[in-house]
This record gives sequence, C-alpha cells and structure tokens, in this order.
Amino acid sequence: MTAPHLVRLLCLLATLAAGLAQAQAQVPERLQADVREAIVRVPARVEDAFGKPAEGELLVTTFRPAGPGPFPLAVISHGRDPDKRAEYRRPRYESAARYFVRKGFAVAVPLRLGYGVLASAGDPENSVSCDAPRFGSALHAAAQQILAVRDFMSRQPDIDASRTVLLGVSVGGIATIAATSAHAPGQVAAINFAGGHGGNPEKRPGSPCQSDHLRRLYRAYAEDNARVAPATPTLWVYAENDRYFGPNHASRWARAYANAGGAVDLRVLPPFGEDGHALFTAGNDVWQPLVDEFLKPLGFEQPGSVAAPAPVLALTGDASPPPGSKPTQIAGFQKFLTTKSPRAFAFDGNGHWGYANGDDARSRALARCRRNIRNEDDGTPASTCHLYAVDDAIVWSTP
Repeated sequence: MTAPHLVRLLCLLATLAAGLAQAQAQVPERLQADVREAIVRVPARVEDAFGKPAEGELLVTTFRPAGPGPFPLAVISHGRDPDKRAEYRRPRYESAARYFVRKGFAVAVPLRLGYGVLASAGDPENSVSCDAPRFGSALHAAAQQILAVRDFMSRQPDIDASRTVLLGVSVGGIATIAATSAHAPGQVAAINFAGGHGGNPEKRPGSPCQSDHLRRLYRAYAEDNARVAPATPTLWVYAENDRYFGPNHASRWARAYANAGGAVDLRVLPPFGEDGHALFTAGNDVWQPLVDEFLKPLGFEQPGSVAAPAPVLALTGDASPPPGSKPTQIAGFQKFLTTKSPRAFAFDGNGHWGYANGDDARSRALARCRRNIRNEDDGTPASTCHLYAVDDAIVWSTP
C-alpha cells in the first residue's frame, strides 16, 4: 500500500471512530425507574487557588422514593483522583442512593467542576503543592458547589429542605464538613466518610500532605458551625487500613473538631479489604447500619439497610426455586446457586426475579427484581419483590 493510500485509510478509520463515539454519546443513558432516577443541571461558579474563575452546570443525578413527597434531602459528594479527574463518569453511588431512598430521602449526587465532562472548566479543587498546599481554597470551592446543589434542590416542590443531610467521601467528605460550617438552614446532620485532601496511597500511604494544615481547617470549620447553636451533629467513618488518611490523622482531626465546639461521632472501623478508603463504595453492608443508628435519634427512624430475614430452610444441592417459577426464573436461580456468599435472590411471585452477590447483595437483588416489573404511571410497582434466598438459606415462607 502506498503512502497516500495509507494516509487516506487512516483518515477514514479516524472518521469512523469519531462517528461511532458521537453515536454512542447520543444513546440515552438508562435511568432506573424504580427509584425515579433523573439528571438535572445546576449552575455554579467558583474560584481556584489563584482566583481564576471556574463555572459551568454541575451534572446532578437525583433519586426519589415513590409518591409526591415532600422528601427530606441527602446530597452525596464524590472524592478526587487528580490523575484521572477527566475520566470521571456521572457519579451515582447507586447502593448508597437506594439506602437513602429506602429511608424516605430524595438524593442528589453532583459531578463537580473539574471532573469528567466538566474537566475543561478548570481544576478549582487542586491544592497546588504538597509542601505548601492550598487546601482552604480547594475545599471552599467544593463546599460552594455542594451548597449550590442543596439550594437548587430546596426549591423543588417535593423537597423538605428543613431535613437535609450532607455526606461525602474523601475530598467530598471534608468538603461536606466545610459546607456544614455554613450552617445552612435545615441541615440536620453531616456524614464524613474518610474525609481529607492531599492523600497518596503509593507515595505516602496513610499520611496526607501537611496533616496539621487539615487539622487547623477542621478546627476552623467547627468554630464556624458552632457560632449558631446547636452545632450540627456529624458522623465520621474511617477504616484502620485507609491508605489515604490513616486513623491516627482521623483521630487528631476529630479531636480538633470537637475541641472547637463541633459535634462529632468518630467511628474507626476494622480493616476493610486492601484499602479501607474504599469502605463507602464497597462496604455498604458495613456502614449502612451505622448510619441508621446515627440518624435514628434525629428523626429518621425508617431503616435503610436491608436486613436478612430469618432462615427457613438450608439451601442444598437440590434446592428448589421459588414456587410457580417460570423457566427463565429457574435458570436464574440455578445461576444464583453457583455464586459465592454474600448473595441474595429476590422474586415477586409473578415470574419476576433478580439476584446479586458481593457487597449490598440483598438490596441489589431486590432492585434487579423490581427493574423487571412494569411500573405504574406514579412509579409504584405493580407487584412487590421479596427476598427468597440469602447466602446459604431460603428465607421466604408462604404468607
């Protein structure tokens, strides 16, 4: 093949690739109807550490329970990977979102400026330097965006903004505490999962840049929040083997926050997996009961974690599928039996089913079952899914 022909071929392949990418981008995203998933855009404008403005429309995924509301509000804020921030996809945290929907909350999960499709807006959460980090400006920018989403959602007719909970993970966790310092009307609690900035699990495992700088910021956030009584209750959840922010740092930060007038309940949990920093995303079975416990005295008594019903019959090699199963349900149940615990199988008695294994298996199995049910116009399922088997036992019995 001659050089000109090769060039034309390469150009043709590039054109085809671009066309495919454009076609894929135009394919509507699949949204989960059973939790009324939707996407909204919220305008925001902040400044980076050098005063340079960054602005755009935050991409916010929302979830709601069935019915007209009004619903309390939970805002979930993501963390930060500076090396991959342009690769971020629309954050959903589906297991966490479903947990709060089960508790009756509407949920908003924003993608902030500087990440994913918003990467071109700049990087306002960049702390600039490990030796002399500008954490304050970075976290102020993140907190402003969290509050912008909170304010936008509070104006929706089905939202009860007088019962708002802010939560986040990693940079989103400490940014949640920064946002809490504003003592926004209606915020009743904040939850900080593995919060911090400047962590690097490879270069500085467990020890972030300038931990004392972060300690002073946490203290300042507590002082600001405590200026309006009562101080907002906060729950901080870390794992002993967090490779970004080790428990010694978390303990010092929590003490500084408490000594400055903040209300903090610190939970340092046993090691989780290879890196406890993943607890929020991969350890729902661990943290959801803790959050239920924390939120119950604040008026949110409905449990969000899905407890395993009592075993009725042990699963054996000849375990029977749910009564009245159709062939596809029988095949699905047989596949479920080949998976490892933790695992769960759900059905509705009308031929719909779903199974899952791993973290949050019970919730995910129920969700997959519901996705197979045609929803009514108001979002109420036409039938109800129940857990049939959990781990190594049948847990369903004839009502």
